[in-house]
Amino acid sequence: MRFSPISQESSDVQFAMPFLDERFDTIHQLLRRQNLSVMPGPFNSQADVSKAYRESAVIMTRTLPHEAGHAIIGLALNAGDVLEWIAVYVFREGEPGGGCKWGEKSCAPEHPLMSSAAGMAGEKLKYGDYSVDLARLDKADLARLGFNLKNLPELIGKCSDLIQSHESAWKELQQLLYERTVSDLTNRIDAIRQGDLDVGVVTGQEARDIFAGKAITT
Repeated sequence: MRFSPISQESSDVQFAMPFLDERFDTIHQLLRRQNLSVMPGPFNSQADVSKAYRESAVIMTRTLPHEAGHAIIGLALNAGDVLEWIAVYVFREGEPGGGCKWGEKSCAPEHPLMSSAAGMAGEKLKYGDYSVDLARLDKADLARLGFNLKNLPELIGKCSDLIQSHESAWKELQQLLYERTVSDLTNRIDAIRQGDLDVGVVTGQEARDIFAGKAITT
């Protein structure tokens, strides 16, 4: 994993279209304080620097309901025993974003489709839409599975219904991912800068415990 360090101080440039999630503010402030961005450079102006911080914080904040959605759908479809971890920031195929690590397990043909669409459903439940950038790999997975993307709204709707039936676990998992992210960006910054640490990691066992309604010690 590689965050991009930003050496110059950011300005107070404000952008239109405010991102309405209180968790965004904290993540945004931490990235600015630590001079970190998940966006590629170069940054040619103070406005570019500020935009990089903001877009990085948006990606990481949107990843909370997105990856929690993937996890909850897998857990609800009885794949929880092969869930290894969830993270807010890793590199998949060279692209920044969150991820869930799953082992192998036989399942019904529809289950991989729902698993792939679950992140988009999680974002849509939280924000009313989903990020095209965060959904790109998920849509590619669906295409590889032979799914007709014209039917994506119906599939997202089905996933949304299932997530909502486990809403408390979905929200609790988001909160734990958020708390781990804040802790990592505050206390483990050297490892992050060196690319030795995935950010905001929740173990598969912790996710299974949340789904089962057990208390988690953070």
